[in-house]
Amino acid sequence: MTDVKPTVDELFDEEDIRMDPPQGPPPQRRVSLPSLRFGSVAIGLVLFIVFWWLSSLQHDRFYLVVDDDQVRIERGYFFPFGSGEWAESRAYEPFSLPRGIKPERTGAMDKKARDATLLQLYMAIAKKELEDLSTGSVDNAEDVLWRAQKLQSTNSDDRRILRMLGDVAFRRGLKEVRGIQSRFDEALEQFTLAAMRGGAAYDGAHKWVAAIKDLRDEFRRLAVESGLDPDLILAEPPAIEADAKQPEAEPKADDPADAGTE
Repeated sequence: MTDVKPTVDELFDEEDIRMDPPQGPPPQRRVSLPSLRFGSVAIGLVLFIVFWWLSSLQHDRFYLVVDDDQVRIERGYFFPFGSGEWAESRAYEPFSLPRGIKPERTGAMDKKARDATLLQLYMAIAKKELEDLSTGSVDNAEDVLWRAQKLQSTNSDDRRILRMLGDVAFRRGLKEVRGIQSRFDEALEQFTLAAMRGGAAYDGAHKWVAAIKDLRDEFRRLAVESGLDPDLILAEPPAIEADAKQPEAEPKADDPADAGTE
């Protein structure tokens, strides 16, 4: 038997060989227009919320700014950054710092820290003005104390402020006493002259002298009891002694013409 070998054409018969067509790239998934719109709206909403939140935080910030000796309050804009001058009431208007007084803190702070810092400054200024009997300003002390009472977080019944307002009235009383004392001293000077010279129509000038001197001594005693230096709040007494003698009239100089005739 002879072996039958297949031909080349039979080996590569078209029916047996099937070649798959080339595969292209996978089809891309298309995003629908409503999905794009929803995503854009969501991103915009998130950005708006972040912007609003940052702006709200900045608007709740207050800044205590010191330029030389001038103090002012600024409030943040309703924007993520920036601030401008702010004064809701008299308590927050700009003011001057006396020498030697500085705020405990400056820069950004919340409402509570803002009022606490201003209260510390106002109390320090009032204390300095009231304790300085020589150059302290009672009016300035009263002004800052009224400011302190108008702070948003301050109780109008704060006993510290009320006591210092009492010191303001005390200082004004001392000023009036000094004015009265100076007028008493003028009267003392005249009564002293009357006691030295005597009187034809009026008697008893020496008693008036003694009464006014007793009053001056009483004022000095009260000043010492109040912890004050009497010399700073009372006028100096007149330099006329009650027992001084009336100066005699000086003899007139001889007239040269009369001297020549002698």
